Amino acid sequence: MSHAKHVLLALAVVLLLSVTSSSITPKQASSQTTLADWPGGLIIDHTCIDLDSIPDDWIDSAQANVRIHYAHTSHGGQITTGLARLESSDAKYSQARGSGTLPTEEGALCMLDGNPPDSYITPDLYWESTAGITQTQNTIDNNPTITVSLWSWCTQLNSYDTTQVQDYLDTMTALETANPDVTFVYMTCNAQAAGSSGYNRWVNNEMIRDYCENNNKVLFDFADLDSWSGGVQNTYEYTVEDTTYDIPLEHTDFNGDEAGHTTYTSCEQKGRAFWWLAASLAGWNAPTTTATGTSSSTSTGTGTPTDPLTADITVLAIAGGFVILLVIVAVVSNRR
Repeated sequence: MSHAKHVLLALAVVLLLSVTSSSITPKQASSQTTLADWPGGLIIDHTCIDLDSIPDDWIDSAQANVRIHYAHTSHGGQITTGLARLESSDAKYSQARGSGTLPTEEGALCMLDGNPPDSYITPDLYWESTAGITQTQNTIDNNPTITVSLWSWCTQLNSYDTTQVQDYLDTMTALETANPDVTFVYMTCNAQAAGSSGYNRWVNNEMIRDYCENNNKVLFDFADLDSWSGGVQNTYEYTVEDTTYDIPLEHTDFNGDEAGHTTYTSCEQKGRAFWWLAASLAGWNAPTTTATGTSSSTSTGTGTPTDPLTADITVLAIAGGFVILLVIVAVVSNRR
């Protein structure tokens, strides 16, 4: 091989090494940046209540980058009460909530509470009517820094049929399509009803869970959080024809009416789960694609939050380097 060929191959190797070894600065999260993607979906339930598991950096990231639109009636107020009580116990979990307005407080998890001009949001004021859908879209359009939107059930699923539940799922999906930079969080209905109403609610909740799991959605499982306390789930038996089901029911620890038709303990449990949701959407524990691109793995977020696309960019850079190397080798071979 001639001296010129040696020089060309050496240059190719240097170029390849520079591409593969150079660090790629992660894209900094901002209110204009789409939050972490969750291939396979994200289910927030009773297993997501240990605040000590969330590194402080990811609490900070949620406060800096997650902007929430939350519409609800009285039962949904359990979450906001829980968030406020957690903040009172530990200022690290600072949160700012505006009635119909989105706060801009630094170092706080900011939330627009309601769906302007309304503050008590029934289904028809968020997703169940054309006017409600327009109202939700207007809230998002008028608050372009919003990154998350969700609506909480009251007791509707105790009586709704599956057609109405499917309408909810279809409308949420349509809102996602119309707003690709906003993460829409699905929810289940509270688990306070027993008897036939509780069975109907459970069937509807299962329909929502299945949809979220099968379509990579984000679900805040309100009912599951209702039924678990201290690692024990409360259920009751209900028989349909020849089959007896164990139906989840609000845990007896939460029977009370201190806030939002439940106890402060129940509110705090949902508040902890909501912080888990916010940190997860900011990127904590977000699934990342492996270098081979044939499987996925879950990495625990620690230290400084990074962009989940970094690994993909690195893979593309390496592939590009190899292409350059092959082209140069081909040129050298053709000149022999």
